[in-house]
Amino acid sequence: MPAPLPTNGPRSSRTATRPWLVLAMLSLLYIFSLIDRQIFVLLIGPIKTQFHLSDVQIGLLIGTAFAAVYSFMGIPAGRIADRGNRKLLVVAGAVIWCVSTVASGFAASYAALVLLRLGLAAGEAVLTPAAHSMIGDLFPPEKRSLAASLYTSAGLIGAPLAFSGGALVIAGLEGLSANGFAPNMQIWQLVLFVVGLPSLALAVLFLVVVREPQRTIPSGQSPALAKGDITRQLASRKRLYGGLFCSAVLAAGCSYALNYWTIEALKRDYGWSAVEAGSAFGPVIFLASVIGTMSAPWVTARVKARGRADAVVLVSFAYAAVAFLTLIVGPTLSNPVLRLTLIGLGLAGTLGSSMNIVISMQDVAPARMRATFVALLYMGITLFGAGVVPVAVPTVGELLSRSAGLSVGLAVVCAILSALSMMLLWAIRADFEREAIAGFPVVGAAT
Repeated sequence: MPAPLPTNGPRSSRTATRPWLVLAMLSLLYIFSLIDRQIFVLLIGPIKTQFHLSDVQIGLLIGTAFAAVYSFMGIPAGRIADRGNRKLLVVAGAVIWCVSTVASGFAASYAALVLLRLGLAAGEAVLTPAAHSMIGDLFPPEKRSLAASLYTSAGLIGAPLAFSGGALVIAGLEGLSANGFAPNMQIWQLVLFVVGLPSLALAVLFLVVVREPQRTIPSGQSPALAKGDITRQLASRKRLYGGLFCSAVLAAGCSYALNYWTIEALKRDYGWSAVEAGSAFGPVIFLASVIGTMSAPWVTARVKARGRADAVVLVSFAYAAVAFLTLIVGPTLSNPVLRLTLIGLGLAGTLGSSMNIVISMQDVAPARMRATFVALLYMGITLFGAGVVPVAVPTVGELLSRSAGLSVGLAVVCAILSALSMMLLWAIRADFEREAIAGFPVVGAAT
């Protein structure tokens, strides 16, 4: 018989500090995973030239190919995280995505790049469901939202680091090449080799340092998942869960659109190099990510403290409104400073809205279903945000404007997505308030 699972209780001083160490390592892994994923955005130009690709083929490579595997791998990864050894799951995933990133630098064809992009997606898919499950067991209820918010914020640093840090790596490698350092590889291949290795080192350290945390089960919830429990829970509140999930997916779609295509739009509209565009956009996305993701849960807590049980929905709606108002015009402005300012505000809004919902899963989802709920949510976010949006932006842009296709496509797609997200949030506000007042009861749980 398995050992009984402990309920939440007093923690020793040693276990009180160790959770923060584990959180820091999980956050670093998340940052590295985002760097390995997003670095391709800086390399669109040389990869497109090397393999004679169109914008749509690039969208399929950096978005759809990744999303197809990442999305569907997240569900089994979440189930394993809810039942099995999460530490080993995290380590295995990190090794897979590291090897895939490095090997992409040696790809000899577009097909090989796509296959390795699938490997990257498979490795990264396991991290966030396992991390949220570990956070739920490492931290007491009053600290879980803060811990989940810190993890999410750290992960969002990965994209700006990929852009700003990647620009520095490119500049450094170009400088070495100009001074006689000339291996039989192109700059974009060397970049993938350089950025892919740190994940492997951290994975080994994680394996050595971290212990698999004991699972904590609140009173009234079963310590084991029966077949169909998750389906019954979702079906019993399909309007609430469906509205929350879809609104987060739509809001996150705006951030994916901006992450994938803003740099390329800046290069085309202003004649900037990859280094110039990455250096300009990196700080913007960094500030937007941190401000949006950290401020939304804080504002939610303040609103909730004033007696609003629907605080998550109200705050997420407000942040989506900021995204709509700024992104409907921001990507098309001719002044680069004003354009980047509005894009930054829009990013903060869309990230604050979507990640606030993700973080709320610490309270909304039953404890033994938390990883699976997060995996389902990220499945939708990634399948749509990374699978559909990167192709939709250039497609819409080409239909509406040949001269400024990407910029127009960004504005139109982001405006539509943020508006739809707001509508869904408003539609489920009463449902969320009712369930929050009841404590988000579990179907079949003892009362």
